[in-house]
Amino acid sequence: MDPYQNPDQQSDATIHAMVTRLEQRAQHPFFLRLIANYANQVRTDIPLHILDLGCGTGVVIRQFETRLHSESTLIGADISSRLLDAARTHSPGSRIHWEKLESAPLPYDASSFDVIVMHTLLSHVAEPEVLLREAHRTLKPGGSLIVFDADHASTTYGLPDYAKTRETDQKLVAAIATHPNICRQLPRLLKHTGFELERHSAEILSECGRGDFWLSSVKGFARLIPALGILPDKEGQAWVESMLSSHEAGTFFAAGSYYTFFASKR
Repeated sequence: MDPYQNPDQQSDATIHAMVTRLEQRAQHPFFLRLIANYANQVRTDIPLHILDLGCGTGVVIRQFETRLHSESTLIGADISSRLLDAARTHSPGSRIHWEKLESAPLPYDASSFDVIVMHTLLSHVAEPEVLLREAHRTLKPGGSLIVFDADHASTTYGLPDYAKTRETDQKLVAAIATHPNICRQLPRLLKHTGFELERHSAEILSECGRGDFWLSSVKGFARLIPALGILPDKEGQAWVESMLSSHEAGTFFAAGSYYTFFASKR
Protein backbone atom coordinates (compact mmCIF):
# COMPACT_ATOMS: atom_id res chain seq x y z
CA MET A 1 0.00 0.00 0.00
CA ASP A 2 1.04 3.55 -0.73
CA PRO A 3 2.88 4.59 2.49
CA TYR A 4 1.71 8.19 2.08
CA GLN A 5 -1.85 7.06 2.84
CA ASN A 6 -0.91 6.16 6.41
CA PRO A 7 2.56 7.49 7.25
CA ASP A 8 2.18 7.15 11.01
CA GLN A 9 1.71 3.41 10.64
CA GLN A 10 4.98 2.95 8.76
CA SER A 11 8.24 1.69 10.21
CA ASP A 12 10.91 4.11 11.34
CA ALA A 13 12.99 3.10 8.30
CA THR A 14 10.14 3.94 5.93
CA ILE A 15 9.42 7.29 7.58
CA HIS A 16 13.10 8.18 7.48
CA ALA A 17 13.22 7.31 3.78
CA MET A 18 10.08 9.38 3.09
CA VAL A 19 11.31 12.45 4.98
CA THR A 20 14.76 12.22 3.40
CA ARG A 21 13.30 11.95 -0.10
CA LEU A 22 10.86 14.84 0.40
CA GLU A 23 13.56 17.16 1.67
CA GLN A 24 16.18 16.12 -0.90
CA ARG A 25 13.70 16.60 -3.73
CA ALA A 26 12.76 20.02 -2.37
CA GLN A 27 16.36 21.21 -2.67
CA HIS A 28 16.66 20.27 -6.32
CA PRO A 29 16.60 23.28 -8.72
CA PHE A 30 14.03 21.59 -10.97
CA PHE A 31 11.57 21.07 -8.14
CA LEU A 32 12.20 24.51 -6.68
CA ARG A 33 11.40 26.01 -10.07
CA LEU A 34 8.16 24.03 -10.33
CA ILE A 35 7.04 25.27 -6.92
CA ALA A 36 8.07 28.84 -7.75
CA ASN A 37 6.12 28.68 -11.02
CA TYR A 38 2.83 28.40 -9.15
CA ALA A 39 3.77 30.15 -5.91
CA ASN A 40 4.58 33.27 -7.91
CA GLN A 41 1.02 33.31 -9.28
CA VAL A 42 -0.39 34.10 -5.81
CA ARG A 43 -0.92 37.71 -4.80
CA THR A 44 1.61 39.19 -2.40
CA ASP A 45 0.18 42.71 -1.97
CA ILE A 46 -2.60 41.74 0.45
CA PRO A 47 -2.82 39.32 3.41
CA LEU A 48 -4.12 35.90 2.40
CA HIS A 49 -5.42 32.88 4.27
CA ILE A 50 -3.67 29.90 2.65
CA LEU A 51 -3.84 26.16 3.30
CA ASP A 52 -1.20 23.67 2.19
CA LEU A 53 -3.23 20.46 2.37
CA GLY A 54 -1.12 17.35 2.78
CA CYS A 55 1.90 19.49 3.57
CA GLY A 56 4.23 16.61 4.47
CA THR A 57 7.49 18.09 5.78
CA GLY A 58 6.36 21.61 4.84
CA VAL A 59 8.39 22.00 1.66
CA VAL A 60 5.78 24.06 -0.21
CA ILE A 61 4.33 26.21 2.57
CA ARG A 62 7.87 27.26 3.52
CA GLN A 63 8.27 28.62 0.00
CA PHE A 64 5.01 30.53 0.30
CA GLU A 65 6.09 31.97 3.64
CA THR A 66 9.01 33.75 1.97
CA ARG A 67 6.76 35.27 -0.70
CA LEU A 68 3.43 36.22 0.84
CA HIS A 69 2.35 39.38 2.63
CA SER A 70 3.70 39.44 6.18
CA GLU A 71 0.17 39.43 7.65
CA SER A 72 -0.93 36.33 5.75
CA THR A 73 -2.10 33.26 7.65
CA LEU A 74 -0.32 30.09 6.55
CA ILE A 75 -1.50 26.62 7.56
CA GLY A 76 0.35 23.41 6.83
CA ALA A 77 -1.98 20.47 7.46
CA ASP A 78 -1.34 16.74 7.24
CA ILE A 79 -2.69 13.43 8.55
CA SER A 80 0.76 12.47 9.82
CA SER A 81 2.08 13.59 13.20
CA ARG A 82 5.50 12.24 12.25
CA LEU A 83 5.73 14.27 9.05
CA LEU A 84 4.50 17.35 10.90
CA ASP A 85 7.23 16.81 13.49
CA ALA A 86 9.74 16.83 10.64
CA ALA A 87 8.10 19.99 9.26
CA ARG A 88 8.57 21.78 12.58
CA THR A 89 12.18 20.63 12.74
CA HIS A 90 12.88 22.05 9.29
CA SER A 91 11.20 25.41 10.01
CA PRO A 92 12.38 26.76 13.37
CA GLY A 93 10.98 30.21 14.09
CA SER A 94 8.41 29.93 11.31
CA ARG A 95 5.02 31.67 11.47
CA ILE A 96 3.37 28.65 9.81
CA HIS A 97 0.59 26.94 11.78
CA TRP A 98 1.05 23.15 11.67
CA GLU A 99 -2.20 21.24 12.06
CA LYS A 100 -2.89 17.51 12.38
CA LEU A 101 -5.87 16.31 10.35
CA GLU A 102 -8.07 13.25 10.49
CA SER A 103 -9.91 12.00 7.43
CA ALA A 104 -12.46 14.20 5.64
CA PRO A 105 -14.45 16.33 6.31
CA LEU A 106 -11.85 19.02 6.87
CA PRO A 107 -12.08 20.82 10.23
CA TYR A 108 -12.50 24.25 8.64
CA ASP A 109 -15.52 26.46 8.16
CA ALA A 110 -16.99 27.09 4.73
CA SER A 111 -15.32 29.87 2.76
CA SER A 112 -12.24 29.98 5.01
CA PHE A 113 -9.35 30.18 2.55
CA ASP A 114 -8.20 32.40 -0.28
CA VAL A 115 -5.85 29.71 -1.63
CA ILE A 116 -5.61 25.95 -1.14
CA VAL A 117 -2.57 24.08 -2.42
CA MET A 118 -2.43 20.32 -2.99
CA HIS A 119 1.15 19.41 -3.82
CA THR A 120 1.60 15.73 -4.71
CA LEU A 121 -1.42 14.92 -2.55
CA LEU A 122 -4.24 13.64 -4.76
CA SER A 123 -2.17 10.80 -6.21
CA HIS A 124 -1.95 9.39 -2.68
CA VAL A 125 -5.42 9.82 -1.13
CA ALA A 126 -8.02 7.07 -1.31
CA GLU A 127 -10.87 9.32 -2.50
CA PRO A 128 -9.63 12.37 -4.42
CA GLU A 129 -13.14 13.56 -5.30
CA VAL A 130 -14.15 13.73 -1.62
CA LEU A 131 -11.13 15.88 -0.84
CA LEU A 132 -11.78 18.16 -3.80
CA ARG A 133 -15.36 18.71 -2.62
CA GLU A 134 -14.03 19.67 0.81
CA ALA A 135 -11.57 22.07 -0.81
CA HIS A 136 -14.45 23.64 -2.73
CA ARG A 137 -16.47 24.02 0.45
CA THR A 138 -13.67 25.65 2.42
CA LEU A 139 -12.48 28.02 -0.33
CA LYS A 140 -13.86 31.53 -0.42
CA PRO A 141 -15.89 32.48 -3.52
CA GLY A 142 -13.31 33.54 -6.07
CA GLY A 143 -10.65 31.56 -4.22
CA SER A 144 -7.95 29.57 -5.98
CA LEU A 145 -7.06 25.89 -5.90
CA ILE A 146 -3.59 24.86 -7.06
CA VAL A 147 -3.05 21.16 -7.68
CA PHE A 148 0.44 19.95 -8.49
CA ASP A 149 1.13 16.27 -9.03
CA ALA A 150 3.22 13.74 -10.86
CA ASP A 151 1.87 11.64 -13.68
CA HIS A 152 3.35 8.58 -12.00
CA ALA A 153 2.05 6.38 -14.79
CA SER A 154 4.56 8.05 -17.12
CA THR A 155 7.59 7.58 -14.86
CA THR A 156 10.15 5.14 -16.23
CA TYR A 157 13.71 4.01 -15.55
CA GLY A 158 15.69 2.50 -18.40
CA LEU A 159 16.71 -1.15 -18.25
CA PRO A 160 18.19 -3.18 -21.15
CA ASP A 161 15.04 -5.33 -21.41
CA TYR A 162 11.83 -3.42 -22.25
CA ALA A 163 9.44 -5.94 -20.71
CA LYS A 164 11.43 -5.90 -17.48
CA THR A 165 11.47 -2.11 -17.58
CA ARG A 166 7.67 -1.93 -17.73
CA GLU A 167 7.21 -4.62 -15.10
CA THR A 168 9.56 -2.92 -12.64
CA ASP A 169 8.19 0.56 -13.36
CA GLN A 170 4.68 -0.63 -12.55
CA LYS A 171 5.75 -2.26 -9.29
CA LEU A 172 7.62 0.85 -8.16
CA VAL A 173 4.75 3.17 -9.06
CA ALA A 174 2.09 0.95 -7.49
CA ALA A 175 4.03 1.00 -4.22
CA ILE A 176 4.16 4.79 -3.89
CA ALA A 177 1.03 6.11 -5.65
CA THR A 178 -2.59 5.13 -5.06
CA HIS A 179 -3.69 6.93 -8.23
CA PRO A 180 -0.73 6.97 -10.64
CA ASN A 181 -2.86 8.53 -13.41
CA ILE A 182 -4.52 11.23 -11.28
CA CYS A 183 -3.38 14.06 -13.55
CA ARG A 184 -5.32 12.52 -16.45
CA GLN A 185 -8.45 12.54 -14.28
CA LEU A 186 -8.17 16.10 -12.92
CA PRO A 187 -10.14 17.97 -15.62
CA ARG A 188 -13.14 15.69 -15.02
CA LEU A 189 -12.79 15.64 -11.22
CA LEU A 190 -12.47 19.41 -10.96
CA LYS A 191 -15.61 19.93 -13.00
CA HIS A 192 -17.57 17.34 -10.99
CA THR A 193 -16.62 19.04 -7.73
CA GLY A 194 -17.69 22.52 -8.78
CA PHE A 195 -14.37 24.07 -9.82
CA GLU A 196 -13.62 25.99 -12.98
CA LEU A 197 -10.36 24.85 -14.53
CA GLU A 198 -8.56 28.00 -15.65
CA ARG A 199 -5.29 26.65 -17.03
CA HIS A 200 -2.62 24.06 -16.54
CA SER A 201 1.10 23.69 -17.15
CA ALA A 202 3.24 20.64 -17.81
CA GLU A 203 6.89 19.78 -17.31
CA ILE A 204 8.79 16.71 -18.49
CA LEU A 205 12.01 15.85 -16.73
CA SER A 206 14.25 13.37 -18.51
CA GLU A 207 17.86 12.50 -17.79
CA CYS A 208 20.03 10.69 -20.26
CA GLY A 209 23.57 9.46 -19.78
CA ARG A 210 23.96 10.50 -16.17
CA GLY A 211 21.34 10.96 -13.48
CA ASP A 212 20.70 13.78 -11.05
CA PHE A 213 17.10 14.29 -9.93
CA TRP A 214 16.14 10.75 -10.91
CA LEU A 215 19.34 9.34 -9.44
CA SER A 216 18.29 10.74 -6.07
CA SER A 217 14.95 9.00 -6.63
CA VAL A 218 16.81 5.74 -7.19
CA LYS A 219 18.64 6.27 -3.90
CA GLY A 220 15.30 6.89 -2.22
CA PHE A 221 13.96 3.65 -3.65
CA ALA A 222 17.08 1.89 -2.37
CA ARG A 223 15.70 2.61 1.12
CA LEU A 224 12.01 2.09 0.32
CA ILE A 225 12.26 -1.17 -1.65
CA PRO A 226 13.40 -3.28 1.32
CA ALA A 227 11.35 -1.28 3.84
CA LEU A 228 8.10 -1.81 1.91
CA GLY A 229 8.93 -5.11 0.23
CA ILE A 230 8.33 -3.61 -3.21
CA LEU A 231 10.60 -6.15 -4.90
CA PRO A 232 12.25 -9.35 -3.70
CA ASP A 233 15.54 -8.52 -2.00
CA LYS A 234 17.84 -9.74 -4.77
CA GLU A 235 15.72 -8.18 -7.51
CA GLY A 236 15.53 -4.86 -5.69
CA GLN A 237 19.27 -4.80 -5.09
CA ALA A 238 19.92 -5.69 -8.73
CA TRP A 239 17.68 -2.84 -9.92
CA VAL A 240 19.41 -0.28 -7.72
CA GLU A 241 22.85 -1.52 -8.79
CA SER A 242 21.81 -1.41 -12.45
CA MET A 243 20.68 2.21 -12.11
CA LEU A 244 23.83 3.28 -10.29
CA SER A 245 26.15 1.47 -12.70
CA SER A 246 24.36 2.93 -15.73
CA HIS A 247 24.89 6.38 -14.23
CA GLU A 248 28.61 5.71 -13.83
CA ALA A 249 28.80 4.27 -17.37
CA GLY A 250 26.97 7.24 -18.90
CA THR A 251 24.03 5.10 -20.08
CA PHE A 252 21.44 6.15 -17.49
CA PHE A 253 17.87 6.98 -18.54
CA ALA A 254 14.86 8.06 -16.51
CA ALA A 255 11.91 10.33 -17.20
CA GLY A 256 8.59 11.52 -15.83
CA SER A 257 5.94 14.23 -16.21
CA TYR A 258 4.55 16.79 -13.77
CA TYR A 259 1.41 18.90 -14.08
CA THR A 260 0.05 21.97 -12.31
CA PHE A 261 -3.68 22.75 -12.45
CA PHE A 262 -5.06 26.18 -11.58
CA ALA A 263 -8.78 26.17 -10.70
CA SER A 264 -11.17 28.63 -9.07
CA LYS A 265 -14.38 28.62 -7.09
CA ARG A 266 -16.99 30.76 -8.79
